[in-house]
Amino acid sequence: MDPDLSQPALATHRVQTFAKSVYTAPPGSGLNVLWGCDMVRARVLVCLFVLILMALVPAAVSAQAPNHSKDARGSADPQTFSIKMDGQPPDSEPWAFNRFFPDELQVHHGDVVQISWAGTDAPHTATAVPAANADQWRQDNQGQGGQYALVIPDSAKGGDDDELVLNPVVLLPPASGCGGSSDPCSFDGSSVVNSGFAFSNPADQPSFSVQVDAPVGNYSFLCLVHAGMQIPVAVVNDDKDVKSPDQIAKKAAQELRQAIRVDGEKADAQAQRVTATDIGNGDIRWTISMGGFVNQVTANEYPDAGITVHVGDELRVLGQPEIHTATFPASSFDTVPFIIPQCEVPGPDIPAGSPGDCADPSDFELALNNQAIFPTASNKLTDPDAFVNSGLLAIPATPATPGSYTFVAANPGTYSMVCLVHGPTMSTTVTVKP
Repeated sequence: MDPDLSQPALATHRVQTFAKSVYTAPPGSGLNVLWGCDMVRARVLVCLFVLILMALVPAAVSAQAPNHSKDARGSADPQTFSIKMDGQPPDSEPWAFNRFFPDELQVHHGDVVQISWAGTDAPHTATAVPAANADQWRQDNQGQGGQYALVIPDSAKGGDDDELVLNPVVLLPPASGCGGSSDPCSFDGSSVVNSGFAFSNPADQPSFSVQVDAPVGNYSFLCLVHAGMQIPVAVVNDDKDVKSPDQIAKKAAQELRQAIRVDGEKADAQAQRVTATDIGNGDIRWTISMGGFVNQVTANEYPDAGITVHVGDELRVLGQPEIHTATFPASSFDTVPFIIPQCEVPGPDIPAGSPGDCADPSDFELALNNQAIFPTASNKLTDPDAFVNSGLLAIPATPATPGSYTFVAANPGTYSMVCLVHGPTMSTTVTVKP
């Protein structure tokens, strides 16, 4: 229960509580819940993202870390290794692979690593960090107040609305413009090199190239959006043999096939499972998972066959490491956006379609919609057209992002449910009988 507060104070309290739970990852927890989500709707924000970059990159140059344009190569015969982020699921399944393929890499000083997006529509970053322990680096740098936190309070960039916004440091590509195959960014092992935020697109997959100019040692490549999406990268002495680019490509393909055949199928089965528990008085609690999640493979789907319950029954939804909502009706996906593009101004912010709509383009921001991320006051299914929302759920649970939510079937009808994060591919029907 929220404390006894006035409505404005209650809204502020809830946002601040949510922000704290997002930023602070309990030790060994797998880190923060918002790192495990497909954060934005590709259909709305791909174009917006391009506009953000056009507007904000020039202004960000002076604020960025060192220029990461490539240096002179340290190896006489540098090699280029291709690694993948994510992968294509079979038969248009709504799966995402929050993994790098292959799961580890050894290179020599001066080698180039080309990191390619390979999923269906999920957003990722390709980020090289000067740390062997990626989990510890995340806790130190993506926790509360961390430079690379995925979401930040709008007050961190001058706002006054008690909202959460996507962090421009995560969103933006290198100020120098490096990262192409002919101009890889230099990773010298002392500072972060980040691609910025980009969506998988099977018709034209993004890529980001990094020249490894770091000394011999152990480092990490990771995605700033998804917890656990990371690989160790070792720079070894020139006299030590490493796998060839062809061997690395074959290993990556083999690992993806294994992920599809084993992890994807298990995640899919988890998403389709429905269990029933007698709660007395002739009523049943029906329990489903918010999708499936196995070994960093997420099945973003609800039961295909739908769920049939009776008045008085409960429907319990269980969170996953990937964030989701359970929201009625399914049409809410079109009316309650998860992300709101707007201009940051004193007082209520102004809706915007692009940075050009703001008096100062750098005031453009992508805010999380409080109506989407918080639960509704009522959990009762009384009218198929009434908005009823679980808010964001995930595991590990926190006070602001619980690990489960329970709806109560109050009136008969056919109710449609959707995830506001992932959209219509993650929807189902709940039929309530008398």
